[in-house]
Amino acid sequence: MLNSKIKILLSIALIFTLASCSRKMKTEEDYLSTAKSLYDSAMVKKDNNMFTESINTYKEFIKEYPKSDKAVFAYLQVAKIYDENLANYPEAVKAYSDVVDKFPATKDAKQSMFLVAFIYDEKMKDKDNAIIAYKKFLEKYPKDSDENEKLSESARVMLQTLESGTSIEDIIKKIESNESKDTKKDEPKKEDLKKDDKKTDNMKMDNTKKDDTKKTNKVDDGTVDKTQKK
Repeated sequence: MLNSKIKILLSIALIFTLASCSRKMKTEEDYLSTAKSLYDSAMVKKDNNMFTESINTYKEFIKEYPKSDKAVFAYLQVAKIYDENLANYPEAVKAYSDVVDKFPATKDAKQSMFLVAFIYDEKMKDKDNAIIAYKKFLEKYPKDSDENEKLSESARVMLQTLESGTSIEDIIKKIESNESKDTKKDEPKKEDLKKDDKKTDNMKMDNTKKDDTKKTNKVDDGTVDKTQKK
């Protein structure tokens, strides 16, 4: 009786061991391709359960291959599905925050940090946390290193909107108005251009008079006038 119990326990242990080995034998590509297939199917079928399965597969990948160069991609996919497909915004914020914490020196971290603030602002309508998140973002990224990115510029405008209570459209108009004023300051006025033209004309006239005076002086000094000689 005792031997049979021992055999059963050993069999169970062996099954768990084999299952564990089988699970670890899955490659990075196995996890990622499975997760993508689930996501694609979920998009076609509009199936939230499949979206969740896709998320869980990405999370398994992260657990098994935490140091993979594709780990940041998996985190971003998890965040994206929570945000865009399941509308689970607290989990999306958490996933994007993981990217910021675990991959701080990457461009993905900057984008994720901005999206945390944006989700609080536009989707969760959490003004207080949005202000905190935008300020935190601008402390780390006061300027855009890539002028085409404009994340810092956008964060500044969004923060002004929240703190002032005005609309984005009004703030944009104000910025454009200030830029227009600065441009006009740099442009020379028409009156100044006319004055410059008059100065130039006067200088030319003065030079002409001086030349005429020199010629007259030469004749008066006894210099032979070639015209008269002829």
